[in-house]
Amino acid sequence: MSTEKVPRKSKVIPFLTNLQIDRQVNFNNLVAKAKLLKLDGFELIEWNEELWEITGGRLLQQSGRNSLSVAINFSYPPKLGEERIGSDWEQLTKALFVLRLHAKQQGLSNQRSFLTVAGYIGYFANQYNVSIYDISREDLDRACNRISKDYSESFAYSLHKLVAEFAGHLDANGLCKNLLNYKYSKQKRPASANAIGTKRLDDPNTLITNEKVLAPVVFKVLGQLYQNVPKDHKYRFYILLLTFFACTGRRFSELSLLPNQEIQIDKDGVAYLEYFPRKVSRGNTFTPKRKLYLPSQTLALLREIISEIQYLTGDCRDTALEMHRSQGIDGRFLKNCPDQLFSKDLELLKISKSILGKNSRLLKEGYVFEDENSGQMYTTVQGLKKYCSHNFNPQSLRAVHIDQFGKSYFLHDLMFLRYYTMSSGKSVASWLTVECSHSMLTTFLRYIDDLVAEYVGLEDIPEFTTHDFRHTLNTMWDEGGLSDLLQTEWFGRSDPNDTKAYQHTSPEKKALMIREQLKNGEAKGILADQIFNLPINVQDAVLAARVQAVHDVGTGLCIHNFSQLPCERHLQCSADCKDYVWIKDDKQRLDEQKRILAITVQAQETVHQQMQSTRIKKSVDWELHNKKKINVLTEQLQDNGVVEFDPKAYLEEISNA
Repeated sequence: MSTEKVPRKSKVIPFLTNLQIDRQVNFNNLVAKAKLLKLDGFELIEWNEELWEITGGRLLQQSGRNSLSVAINFSYPPKLGEERIGSDWEQLTKALFVLRLHAKQQGLSNQRSFLTVAGYIGYFANQYNVSIYDISREDLDRACNRISKDYSESFAYSLHKLVAEFAGHLDANGLCKNLLNYKYSKQKRPASANAIGTKRLDDPNTLITNEKVLAPVVFKVLGQLYQNVPKDHKYRFYILLLTFFACTGRRFSELSLLPNQEIQIDKDGVAYLEYFPRKVSRGNTFTPKRKLYLPSQTLALLREIISEIQYLTGDCRDTALEMHRSQGIDGRFLKNCPDQLFSKDLELLKISKSILGKNSRLLKEGYVFEDENSGQMYTTVQGLKKYCSHNFNPQSLRAVHIDQFGKSYFLHDLMFLRYYTMSSGKSVASWLTVECSHSMLTTFLRYIDDLVAEYVGLEDIPEFTTHDFRHTLNTMWDEGGLSDLLQTEWFGRSDPNDTKAYQHTSPEKKALMIREQLKNGEAKGILADQIFNLPINVQDAVLAARVQAVHDVGTGLCIHNFSQLPCERHLQCSADCKDYVWIKDDKQRLDEQKRILAITVQAQETVHQQMQSTRIKKSVDWELHNKKKINVLTEQLQDNGVVEFDPKAYLEEISNA
């Protein structure tokens, strides 16, 4: 048997389909292929320039700002001096940047991180005069070692993985003489990156929640800010927005683009809002409008917030409507302006008089003049319109959403709107409405401690992001017993496996919770019957020995410890398994219990028919198995308040639905 180490399989897809023996030919072909691509927003790019200004497309949309362009700089990272990369390494970096963007449409932050990695690799390669053809693992190790020194553990871990990807591109496209097959030898998953570990159930830290789950003080402080911050305060808008996040657990991209609406009631009397499930990483992927059913305890608060938001954004919405009508800025205020606008006129319009200064853009463009009599500088209405239009983005006039019925939603149809903030940060452009961007909220969160000190009386609160509300609510739903399927549906996900990443209740904590429910008679099953008449101290000992893990199995819960033994029942949990338990009055599992019971009853009828055949022994065994399931599931339905249940009628009902 060969003892030679098996190479790691590259995780990257080659950009070149026809590799040549000559590595230089492969390099030239790679760069040529990248230059041929015509990506949205890259129209003004000059390939050989150090700075690329991207004016549209996915990267601009994901910048988190209401900007007209995104700058991509092909230079060393700041910690290495920010000099231009230069040489073939810069050509390679540009080619990989364009090709990976075209192939997988990574987000802006991922692309910037990849360029950071390319800068480190290029820096040390140029320092040691190493060409692309000659690069080795030692050269990549130098880059990784410096990355570990320059960045935090968690961010360095992400960059180390991108170094491996960079090396994978070199291998996959035949660019160097050595097969790198690279992974940084010191790469270690940090504890903060959701690493999996175990805890003793008697460890006090077992009940401590994950750092992504917000402390109760955050909700308390947010509530006090909502009550105490005046309604005319400049930051009131963001307090309302944060409260909305706390009540709904939506993604920022979903709330910031939420259609303007009132809370609606469906035919069953359940309140909901309509929204578009949307992840930033998916860009403009079409997603149909869905209903967000609202927790009943939040309805009164959300109605107040929506009413106040609509009042606060009334002027912004009016401006957005005029922008949509005129297909430009809202220039209605220009109609009453004098032909010549001096400093005092600009002050009345709340526009900085610096636009008439010696270094102003308007002066350079020929829109600032000197008055012959007074010597004062002035601009014209045309010049002022030019100034006001500078930050206008025509893309803001496009439809933000198009639902499954073909209805288009534009900027003025959104709930959360803001006026554009001028570069000074001290004034707003009342002629230009924009959607609420992530950078706006991030800027506000920098000053929230001052707001908390003034209106709550605390020095500070734990740092948090809007996405932490999503993690927190998901964990609360999970600890409250909501099934993974319903959690997935309510949070607007497509894959239940994604929901697991938001459940920060540790397995140990779940086990402790089930122990208490079994002791208190809130859970049933064979184990509950066994401990019912035992003394309390004996109950604790039995539960400590039996309940070491908890698994959701749809109709109930399994407490089998799979780390010790495989499942003896082959996951037929409800067939009177000793490790199967369920919570009484667990309405969210009712449909699944009905479905499994109906299917089992139907299977039992088939068994009875087969018992007339010669394979009587197998039929008897299967009949006993089904009988156990029917008895257990019937008991579960009774615990859920269902006394009479017709399996045939149920199956007909769901088949016709």
